[in-house]
Amino acid sequence: MLQGAFRDGEGQIHRGLVTLPFPLFNSVAWTVPKEEHSVEIDPPEKTKAQRAVALLLKQFGTPSPGLLVRVRSNIPIGYGLGSSTADVIAALTSAATALGIRLSSAELLRLAVRAEQASDGTMFNSRAVLAAHREGFLIEDFARPLPPIGLISINCCPDSPLLTLDFPPARYEAAEIDHFDDLRRTLRRAIVEADQALLAKVGTESALINQRYLPQPSLLDILDIAHANGALGIQVAHSGRMVGLILPANLDRFDRPVSAIMGGVQELGIVPMFISRLQ
Repeated sequence: MLQGAFRDGEGQIHRGLVTLPFPLFNSVAWTVPKEEHSVEIDPPEKTKAQRAVALLLKQFGTPSPGLLVRVRSNIPIGYGLGSSTADVIAALTSAATALGIRLSSAELLRLAVRAEQASDGTMFNSRAVLAAHREGFLIEDFARPLPPIGLISINCCPDSPLLTLDFPPARYEAAEIDHFDDLRRTLRRAIVEADQALLAKVGTESALINQRYLPQPSLLDILDIAHANGALGIQVAHSGRMVGLILPANLDRFDRPVSAIMGGVQELGIVPMFISRLQ
């Protein structure tokens, strides 16, 4: 919903983001004992999850037990849906439970960033947070969920997935960092007042700033469709190719604004997905 660079209480600048929960996709994990005194991840290509569990054992000084952690996910990779973070959190939570270790959300964030290099704030569930996603701490905890919204989610470039670490972090200008601080204040107000329109303003302005650094195909056309049909604004995944058109939370799939937007998006050659309510 919001991604940029933000000042802390001492004026230091940190890269940070506010994650929009996406309930249709998830990762799950379960842990079973095995005879060999080692930790195995299934499938083995989920190397970040493997690294995270190894870091968990090292942090808590736990001897390597015989564990098999199975991770399963329906999250597409490379489109900004947080697939690797979801795998890491699922694996960590499952392994920790098996070992009798209690992990806070803050500890999950720190371990995830160490395992992935860049993570997001999904481990805080519905609580809105501004996470320093490359450093592993919270810049701000808003202590409440984002206002409820409807969403039309689209993959604006399905043939070109993009992994977070494949492109360099944006080098924001000073004026843009000032703008991000303004958006952070606006987001704080949107959360306190449960104001969908203010939330959409934050998402739209964040998306337009980041369009300079990670261009999304057809973004301005998508924004025109949003404005012409009563959408509140847009939001863009912090990496990858997912774009969301933000709608009032009370709209149904068959309401005119929804059908008009979905038709307009389809004319761009993009397949939309309507989600009736996100929070």
